[in-house]
This record gives sequence, C-alpha cells and structure tokens, in this order.
Amino acid sequence: MSQKGTALEESPEAFFARFQAHALEVHLFPEPWGSPLLEVGVGGVILHAFDRGAPPAPTGRVRALLHGVVREARPLKGAAFLEAEGPSYRLGGGTRPLGEGFYLLEEPVPLLLYSETPLPERAEVHLWPPLMLFRE
Repeated sequence: MSQKGTALEESPEAFFARFQAHALEVHLFPEPWGSPLLEVGVGGVILHAFDRGAPPAPTGRVRALLHGVVREARPLKGAAFLEAEGPSYRLGGGTRPLGEGFYLLEEPVPLLLYSETPLPERAEVHLWPPLMLFRE
C-alpha cells in the first residue's frame, strides 16, 4: 500500500502477471531459516528483498521482479548508482514511465518503482523498506 492508502496490487500473482514483461533473471541464494528476506544476486550485486512468492523460495536462477516504493525523489546529478542505507536502498539511474505511477528504473539494475509524484527521466530515489521480490 502507498502512504495514501491506495492498493498497489491485487495479489502477488496478479502483480507479477501485470509487469512480467519487466521481469529479469536473478539468482536466489538459500533462504535464511525463518527469514522473509532473500539474498538476490543481480547485476553483480547482492540485494536483500522481501519474498512475495509462495514458500518455500527456490534457489538458483529464477525470473523475478524487484519492486520498490519511492519515499523521496530528485533529479540525478551524476552516474547511476545503488547503495544500501540501513534497511532501504538509494538508487539513481534512468527511468521510464509505465503508467499509473509505475516506472522502470533501467540502471544500475532493472527495478520496478511506484511513485506518487512524477519522476524525472534520470532520478535519484530513496525507497521505503523493504525492497520486494515477486517471482514466477
């Protein structure tokens, strides 16, 4: 849910189906015992994402969507980047609007974003935790 209470998805399966054209191949590491967070290898980095799929999570290569909700955004001044900031992420890169507040951050790793305010073509975003992973 967004901060204004608007539902972003009907179900994890419907959300994945809606945006499956933007899914990418990621590497899932073994699920830490009792943790809803998965270690996800993508684009040469390891991210931690909340698993929105049915348990148990598979390991190895899977098609998945990484999704984040924008907390703050501003124009990007400089090169694309990705950094962890406590339990959330700050990223910068080129964005492509998909409609209804959704954007594809195309670099440094493809990431589906939802923003209540329009994003610039090159944006620096700070995400609300957690980063989410939707999988087939």
